[in-house]
Amino acid sequence: MKKVLFLAVSLFAAVFAANAEESGSVKPAAGKVNVEVGFCPFSNLGGEVGLENGRLNGGYSINNNISVRAGLGWNVKSTDDEATDTKTDNRTISFAPGITYSFKGTNKFTPYIGGELIFEAGNDKTKVNGKTTEDLDNRGFGVDAFTGMNYYFSQNLYVGVEFGIGFMYTSKDEDNDGDNAYKTTTFAPYAQPSVRLGWVF
Repeated sequence: MKKVLFLAVSLFAAVFAANAEESGSVKPAAGKVNVEVGFCPFSNLGGEVGLENGRLNGGYSINNNISVRAGLGWNVKSTDDEATDTKTDNRTISFAPGITYSFKGTNKFTPYIGGELIFEAGNDKTKVNGKTTEDLDNRGFGVDAFTGMNYYFSQNLYVGVEFGIGFMYTSKDEDNDGDNAYKTTTFAPYAQPSVRLGWVF
């Protein structure tokens, strides 16, 4: 894993160095579409490495400063404890429309701020000895405010990082019948040590 991280960092360093003397702006103008993924090389979720929250983002530049975007996320996780014959399945999908404002920055570097709404739905199921002991449908709604920065190392490619703070309301309903329902509300900052890779069209 350390070798993979070293190679990734070395690659980005080489790309940045190769473009350091390049003149002129390579940032996209208004009317461009972008697609990006967030890679988490330093994730501590059981040693797993994967997409940032399983999300893909797509955006459209209305003008040189304002862009709209939408994120589609998914998380699927299954664990199987053979010692207790317990199996858990967690599935979540999300949709996050948002807007960003980009500052002037430099020819290749763009800081930005923005906000987004988050809509989530999913299911958590636990089975013990083959019998379902918990079956929870969950629904969520949230608001995030974020800031980030992108570095354009060519006309159509960039890397970046983003972090922010958000509010999330979640409702879980056991067995889909309205009984034993409970609700949770969270307000928590987040900081993803992720590398975002994006393409501009």
